[in-house]
Amino acid sequence: MPARSSIPTEEAIIVTILRVPKSGGIPTTKARVVRWFKKEGSKLKQGDPVVELETDKVNYELDSPTTGVLLKIVAAVDAEVPVGDPLGCIGQPGETLPEF
Repeated sequence: MPARSSIPTEEAIIVTILRVPKSGGIPTTKARVVRWFKKEGSKLKQGDPVVELETDKVNYELDSPTTGVLLKIVAAVDAEVPVGDPLGCIGQPGETLPEF
């Protein structure tokens, strides 16, 4: 009978990158960061407002797509960020962050 080995497995660790979304029906190519509602290290629940963005047409709050911790703020207040570019990272403490 072959020996069984137990190989420890790690849980998949996923960092969610918060990005400037395409505004539904509003043509825009960038958004300005007005203010962050949370600081790095703050706990978030799915649906919590994280950041306020401004386009040439509208201001809106971007909510957290997941529960976790705001690990990193990539875009500072007053930064103009193109649609699709990262604003910050949400995950669990100790996770490895992507380089931007």
